[in-house]
Amino acid sequence: MTRKSNNLRRNLNLLPWNALFGSMQLFYPVAVLAYREVTGSFADAMGVFAVMSVSQALLEIPTGVFSDKIGRRMTFILGSIAEVLGIVLLALSFHVSYGLALLYAGAFCIGFANSMYSGNNDALLYETLLHYRRTKEAAKMIGRVYSMAQIGLALSGVIAMALLYLGLGYKHLVALSVVPVFSAFLMTLFLVEPPTHKAKGVENLKHMKEALKLIVRNPRLRGLAIAGAIKRGMGDAAHNFTPGFVDAVWPAWLTPLYRAGQNGLGAVSFWCAGRITKKFGLMKSLLGATIYSYIASGIAYAMATFFSPILMLTTQLSYAVGMTADGALKQENFSAAQRSTMGSLISFAGAIVGGIGSILAGVLADYFGAAESLLIILLITAPTAMVYFRLYKAERVAA
Repeated sequence: MTRKSNNLRRNLNLLPWNALFGSMQLFYPVAVLAYREVTGSFADAMGVFAVMSVSQALLEIPTGVFSDKIGRRMTFILGSIAEVLGIVLLALSFHVSYGLALLYAGAFCIGFANSMYSGNNDALLYETLLHYRRTKEAAKMIGRVYSMAQIGLALSGVIAMALLYLGLGYKHLVALSVVPVFSAFLMTLFLVEPPTHKAKGVENLKHMKEALKLIVRNPRLRGLAIAGAIKRGMGDAAHNFTPGFVDAVWPAWLTPLYRAGQNGLGAVSFWCAGRITKKFGLMKSLLGATIYSYIASGIAYAMATFFSPILMLTTQLSYAVGMTADGALKQENFSAAQRSTMGSLISFAGAIVGGIGSILAGVLADYFGAAESLLIILLITAPTAMVYFRLYKAERVAA
């Protein structure tokens, strides 16, 4: 075994820790409230998330091809640099008269970073496992990386709650977030490039068209892509706006506790998700998780009481299982040469939906209220459960 092959194992250790530090963004539990402090309205605050989604969407395809052609490691590094710059710009927005412009500039940088990560990071992990013929462990390893990210988010919630209780403001949370995100960037410098993916001598447009054809011609992957884009896009919009809802039913300083509990449960769930999907199967796990999440969330929004966030916390268990199953199903159906590009095409659709959903959630909240906004977003998303049900039935028939 070569020295590079031995060093390649480093990826399996670095990726979870990178996820932990990269997700420790202390303002995350109250992001929409922090943005509203600068912008003055929920509509403009959610516009920041819309910029992130749309910029990610516009850059998904070129960055996906970029990853397939020049390497996972360099793509990861460039994404990390952009994310650090984005957080710095967000922090500066609280201190200048043109804060809204800096918010949107920071959001663009973060959207760029997310476009570099999507498709690329899972591909780096999968191809590292492929090198060691351990692809059957993909769901478990993806779940563990996500689990570490959830731990980082949970820590962000706990720290943010303590700092807000002590009297610090949202601007301090954003500024302090630069440190862990920069630490995550440093870790990317030690990653090792997997040797299996190279797509050499391929024109970008041709490479993208081939990836799109492969998605369209695969009924299972096509269904996962359509449902996933709607679920992810609208789900991200609802997720980003949730602190606005929690802030309406809990004391302001307690709001980060919701994220801490949510992500703490998510950490445990993602760690165990591989075992659950192995026991019940990927498609069945995705379907069951989706149905439970929609039912519990709908009840919580309709009640809009102190107990609503507690009920919403339980959906993190199903979210972890569903996301892990969805990621593993897509990787199983992607081709080796277009793996990252196919992932980016699906993320592109989800990011466009997310941008629309973010603006919609903010406008609805300003006119009708937080609970009503989230309930309408949920009703738009709910039909995706039928897509998963049909895929599950087709899988059973084929078996």
